[in-house]
Amino acid sequence: MSDVVVLHAVLPEALDAARAEWLMARLPYARRLELEQRDAAARTASLLATELVLAAVARLRGEPPDISRLRFPQQQKPYLEDGSCFSVSHSGRRVVVAASDRCDVGIDVEDLGGPTGPAELDRWTAIEATLKATGCGLRQARDVRLACDWSTGELSGQLVHLRRIVIAPDCIARLATRQPVHAVAVAEWGGAAAGG
Repeated sequence: MSDVVVLHAVLPEALDAARAEWLMARLPYARRLELEQRDAAARTASLLATELVLAAVARLRGEPPDISRLRFPQQQKPYLEDGSCFSVSHSGRRVVVAASDRCDVGIDVEDLGGPTGPAELDRWTAIEATLKATGCGLRQARDVRLACDWSTGELSGQLVHLRRIVIAPDCIARLATRQPVHAVAVAEWGGAAAGG
């Protein structure tokens, strides 16, 4: 059994209309209102991330969680009321989710090929994953301290364990966990009906 499940998918231009409608109808009301205000691309990325969260938690437990138990508090890390921890990252081309029933997680993915070089992106993924695992925002990025080999990160006395996750040759991804983990399952998500 895996300690952490990481699912990733290529970001489509739009989700299937029936899938999008199913997800929107089951999200908590405040989240649904927020997504309705976003542009189509941002809404698609968020809905795909929601599907990935549901699929990742289902892989951890053998059954999908109740989507209505997802919580998205203002200025805080989203969570699932039943205790599962998850983290979401979007790049221009991908959506990635990490989920665990064992510990807090953070994940970041960045696309290669832009003006920022691979070494800088690799370092940034370690910083952002650390921020997400500790529940902190980007304003604290300068306070993150990374080990020389980027195997750990520290922020305000909170230590996280870092590992690079191989997703695709055109991106860099890094996972942060609040506890050491041994079994991390990484898979590309091919899509399936989220609930029916």
